[in-house]
Amino acid sequence: MNKDKALKFTSHLTPIIDLNVFNIIDSTSNYLLSNIKQYQLNDNRIVVAAAEVQTKGRGRIGRSWHSDLGSGLTFSMLRRFENGASVLTGLSLVIGVAIVRVLRSFSVNQINLKWPNDILYDNSKLGGVLVELRGKMIGPADAVIGIGINFNLPSSIRSIIQQNAIDLFQITGQHLDRNEIFGALLLELCSILSDFEVHGFSYFKDEWISYHAYHGKNVRLFLPHNSFVSGVVDGINDDGSICLLTSAGRNSYIVGDISMRLTD
Repeated sequence: MNKDKALKFTSHLTPIIDLNVFNIIDSTSNYLLSNIKQYQLNDNRIVVAAAEVQTKGRGRIGRSWHSDLGSGLTFSMLRRFENGASVLTGLSLVIGVAIVRVLRSFSVNQINLKWPNDILYDNSKLGGVLVELRGKMIGPADAVIGIGINFNLPSSIRSIIQQNAIDLFQITGQHLDRNEIFGALLLELCSILSDFEVHGFSYFKDEWISYHAYHGKNVRLFLPHNSFVSGVVDGINDDGSICLLTSAGRNSYIVGDISMRLTD
């Protein structure tokens, strides 16, 4: 990735974006979390760290995120939300909406989402989102948003990924410009985060549901303590919790150490 080329697509955002690009780093999210105190995060300012290679990239539930030189787009964003962590439960879902919008604008159609944080194509994982919060439940809270999108995975990476994975080259047959897509994502993310801070997740709920690959499908939710629940996905609440029609009625489940699988 090239910092100058990416910024070319985001020139009017220069006053609010501090972009750092690394060839190799342990984790872009770790970098931002370790340096939170040194940044001035007022006035919607966003700090971004991107890397060609992350040696300790991570996903949800303690999983690793694998990347190699030129294989994908991996970056993290740091932004402060003045209303506190208590109103950020739908944040990762809104990030997914932004990613779908951008990829579809590049004619990468049939991109969908899987609650809570996966980017899918034909039920294979194209990317993911991880949000980590620091701060107060009521009052200023800082969010570090990690994003990974597969562009062209080498066999060495595929062999260690423990789930079905796909990349943009497989989908399109083209080597899409990472810098251009990165720039487009930064533009969309800055816009959608501002809207999210004002309106909350409910503003995006219907759009998110329209992208949800598992809406109306039979699924099994794997919960903490080796328990699970089965049901039909029936929308989502304003706080980002998923709704299931189960044998016990309509129940909601909030993001945590929960994973979802199809049972059809």
